[in-house]
Amino acid sequence: MQYYIFDEVSPNIDAPFLDLPDEIDLIESIMGKKPNFDELPIKMEADIDEDETVVYTDIINPGVPLFSPKMKTALEECGVTNIDYYPVTIVDYNTKDALAEYYLGVVQSIVACIDLDKSKFEEGKMGKSVITKFAIDESRTNGLNLFRFHNIPGLIIINEELKNELSKRDFNGISFKNINEYSRKV
Repeated sequence: MQYYIFDEVSPNIDAPFLDLPDEIDLIESIMGKKPNFDELPIKMEADIDEDETVVYTDIINPGVPLFSPKMKTALEECGVTNIDYYPVTIVDYNTKDALAEYYLGVVQSIVACIDLDKSKFEEGKMGKSVITKFAIDESRTNGLNLFRFHNIPGLIIINEELKNELSKRDFNGISFKNINEYSRKV
C-alpha cells in the first residue's frame, strides 16, 4: 500500500498568519496529548493587512493542523476516528472580528512503523542519525488510515485508500505528497 503526507499546500502565501494561543502547546499537540482548554471555541488571531487577499483553505497548518468544517466532515465520513477536534475561531488581530471557523485536529495515533531496512539515514550536525528518506512497514500501522509518524511526528500520514477518497472531493489547498517524495536535509 502507498502512503502519503497529508498537509496544506506549501508554501501557501495567501494563508493567514496565525499566532498560536498560549493554551496550545505545539509539542504536546503534535504528540497527541489532549489539550485542556479554558474556553471553546479557541480564538486564534490573524494579523491581516487591509490590502491582503487571504485564502482560507481546507487545511491550515500553523504547526498544528486546522481543518475546515468540510474537511472534518469528510474525514469522519471516511472513517477517521483517531482525531480529537476542538473548535477554533480565527479572529482579526486588530478588530477581533470573526474571520473563519475551523477545528484544531489532535491526531491521537502516533505509530512506530518505520521500515529500517528500506529507510535512509544520514549523520546530522550533532553526530546523530537523521531519517532523510523513510519507508513504512504496513504490518505495523495497526490498520489505521491516518496517523502521525513516530519518528517524524510533525507529519500526518494517510494511506492510499483515504487519499483516494479525499481526492474525489472538492478541497482547496490540500496536499497528498507520496512518502517517496519526502527528503530531509541534514
